[in-house]
Amino acid sequence: MLTLNAYAKVNIGLHVVERRPDGYHNIATVFAPVELFDVITIEPAPTITVHTRPSLGIAEHDNLAYRAAAMLQEVAAINDGAKITIRKHIPPGSGLGGGSSDAATVLRGLCQLWRITPDDSTLFSIAQQIGSDVPYFLNPRFAYAEGRGDILTVIPPLRQCPVLIVVPPIAISTAWAYAQIDLVASFPRQEALRSIIGLTNLSDEMLRTLCTNDFEEVVYPVYPILSEIKAALYAAGAHYASLTGTGSALFAFFDNINAALIAATRFPTYRTFVTHLLA
Repeated sequence: MLTLNAYAKVNIGLHVVERRPDGYHNIATVFAPVELFDVITIEPAPTITVHTRPSLGIAEHDNLAYRAAAMLQEVAAINDGAKITIRKHIPPGSGLGGGSSDAATVLRGLCQLWRITPDDSTLFSIAQQIGSDVPYFLNPRFAYAEGRGDILTVIPPLRQCPVLIVVPPIAISTAWAYAQIDLVASFPRQEALRSIIGLTNLSDEMLRTLCTNDFEEVVYPVYPILSEIKAALYAAGAHYASLTGTGSALFAFFDNINAALIAATRFPTYRTFVTHLLA
């Protein structure tokens, strides 16, 4: 039996550049992995099964982890199956990438279980077909992402600091959020975000100016509580706070663990996680 951690991510800046002919969007963002993770166990079995604890309330075949496993099984011409159990800690619908991370981690785990070594391009191709940010989670590190989020440039960590993640009881559909952003004027700003590549120890002012999230413009008017949470994070002493992905989670950087823990007490009715950015 294999036991693997599927790490979450936050987006340090997220700019929507344009809608693509295939219906997806080109984006510019910085993916940063955090020490919040689902725990995945993979065991030999005659067929592929995926169980989540707690349940996601979706059909097994709609789970990205199942789709990833089935696609790898087909591409590698494997007759074996696997029993996959996912203990969820990353809240779904939060913009933290839990489903994509689960799928990528299952791909890596099944390669071990089935003793196969597909080349990197094959595994990357499978991940691309599962979801736009699944390729990132094959090897989650600080990375500048372009295209659909699948053109990755590894960069030095922008910060090493405690992170407070606040997750209100709101699930935001990624498809809905992108549909909303298509309705508002948007100007490509990826060049500004690209300018941080190679920099370390960015000032708070640079983070706040360059690393903005376009989805705040369309999500906050519909869910004003998210804007209030961001303001509360700054009031609690955060150096930088932002929506991650399309939401609904927000995250903030603090000086130290104690400051983050104290800030978390401001949100007693929401799920909170005090964690760190992964190096």
